[in-house]
Amino acid sequence: MSISLSVNGTPRSYDGDPAQPLLWYLRDELALTGTKYGCGIAACGACTVHVNGSAVQSCVVPMSAAANAKVTTIEGLSAKGDHPVQKAWADANVPQCGYCQSG
Repeated sequence: MSISLSVNGTPRSYDGDPAQPLLWYLRDELALTGTKYGCGIAACGACTVHVNGSAVQSCVVPMSAAANAKVTTIEGLSAKGDHPVQKAWADANVPQCGYCQSG
């Protein structure tokens, strides 16, 4: 089963396990490492991406649910890294979401 989707405005296709989380497709196959693994249960937000304009936790979204979707990662906000969100993360030296940081 081939899954077609758009990632950061680029048409993509995926031919692997439809149950694989979107997170691992983005990180391992597309090398978009701005999307982070944090908890694996959609509790921390480190893996948040936009799918069709809505924020979702990609660690629990199977590739089958991304069929024909428009996915935007942090890298997709601006190739130059000058989007306000990208700049804020760099300015604050954000390691991830803070979920695993000690209080």
